[in-house]
Amino acid sequence: MTPEVYCVVPARFSSTRFPGKPLVPICGRPMILRTLDRAVAAGCFKSVVCATDDIRILKTVEEAGFSAVLTGPAATGSDRVSEAAKKLGLDLVVNLQGDEPVADLQMLRDVAKALAEEPTSWVTVSAPLSEKDRGELSIVKVQVNSQNYATDFIRKLPENSGEWRRHVGVYAYSKEAREEFASLPQSALEKERSLEQLRILGKRPIKVIRSTSLSASVDLPSDVQKVESIFQQMGKL
Repeated sequence: MTPEVYCVVPARFSSTRFPGKPLVPICGRPMILRTLDRAVAAGCFKSVVCATDDIRILKTVEEAGFSAVLTGPAATGSDRVSEAAKKLGLDLVVNLQGDEPVADLQMLRDVAKALAEEPTSWVTVSAPLSEKDRGELSIVKVQVNSQNYATDFIRKLPENSGEWRRHVGVYAYSKEAREEFASLPQSALEKERSLEQLRILGKRPIKVIRSTSLSASVDLPSDVQKVESIFQQMGKL
């Protein structure tokens, strides 16, 4: 029997680069609800829940009919997901970050499937990296080996750095892998690059699902219009 996989969507109000980001309207609906909509639409999760430390986000989510868990302060989204999943007694969990309101449905299904097949690894996603985006510091890049495991994550690419792909903000892990992550101190490299996955890189394999879909997370206020345009193209108004 295929193991059950759950989806936890972490969301915090006090984003450094974009305060209040989860509640910003995307075509008239708060972004956190758009992201939860996508997780439900994928049809591959036993349940979908939002994990937040902010009562405003909690109320918005629950009033819309979704489930939510209130967490304490967390250093990263994965730390927040770990706390929420522990409260709920969950094992296999996909962490769909709250700023991914146009997450590809097949990609979510592929991540859930990969986690069920390989629960000892972390699972994440990559997409093609355009030449224009190579220099964008808000876009995280991932280097992937021939076996489709991550070897590095970075924001600023070194010159003549070879092939990199765009990292998509989705993680998946088992209870064991999350608890291992949460028990480790933040590494110096993790803090320097502001990339949580570097805490576990080299300690546990990170399987990378290759997606060809258009990825568009909302990292900055200027990203809102771009994501709304994608919604219009998708016919999701």
